Amino acid sequence: MIAYLLKRDIRQMARKLEKNIQLTTTTFDKDITDLATIINKMLLRHQQELEEKRQAEIRLNQAITNISHDLRTPLSAALGYLQMLENYDLDTDTQARYLQIVRNGLEALSSNINVLFEFTRALEGRDALDIQPVNICDILRDTLSASYEELIKKGFTVEADISDTPIVCLYDQNAIRRVLENLIKNACIHGQKFMRVIVKNDGTIEIANRAEGLDTLDTVQIFERFYTTDTARTFKRTGLGLAIAKELISRMNGKIVALVEDDMLIVRISPSEPV
Repeated sequence: MIAYLLKRDIRQMARKLEKNIQLTTTTFDKDITDLATIINKMLLRHQQELEEKRQAEIRLNQAITNISHDLRTPLSAALGYLQMLENYDLDTDTQARYLQIVRNGLEALSSNINVLFEFTRALEGRDALDIQPVNICDILRDTLSASYEELIKKGFTVEADISDTPIVCLYDQNAIRRVLENLIKNACIHGQKFMRVIVKNDGTIEIANRAEGLDTLDTVQIFERFYTTDTARTFKRTGLGLAIAKELISRMNGKIVALVEDDMLIVRISPSEPV
């Protein structure tokens, strides 16, 4: 009788296993029960892996769509206005305006291609990083100064708390500069005319800006490649700036997170350790 029940259990388990269904047993045999438990765990891991693969394929397809849009949109605009310049007798002012639109489209296309190239280099680790002690305060001040014209043009007020006393951390100087540039540019694109920049004594940097729609913002997903809240996918928004920042900070053994406080999006960078 026991042998019959065991054989029945094994046949039922085999049928369920073929269909990737969790196994059950009607016997009290410890070995059979343990085997079913182990197989169920393997089935669960397999199902999770399949779901992760499915989600990865969805993200890849979306990424390809976004890349195509980011490259095609400015190129199509430029070609359209070039065609009007060639086929219509336009006055001088209109010609100048159309030429500026063409120039803007080509500059956006060039910018998007450069960002894609930079992202692949960061992701594949092609550029060796020279991590050494750097004064993060000087680098942040220089980066803010380089962005001053764009910030003023967009009407931003910047509140900065950057110590005159050196705060030294372990970073690759060019990489951390690129991270800060990306964060400031992201604030310029999505922010609302106010930015706060703070460097704490332990080397932690906070770049915060006011923005709309923060109640629906996923502060984890914003660091994923091609993530963007811009559903129209307008010029110069590849959704790669924060992904590049995350990749570079990770390669420098630091940490980058985002959080929302009231109407402010705060991006916080923590070094591996202050020097």
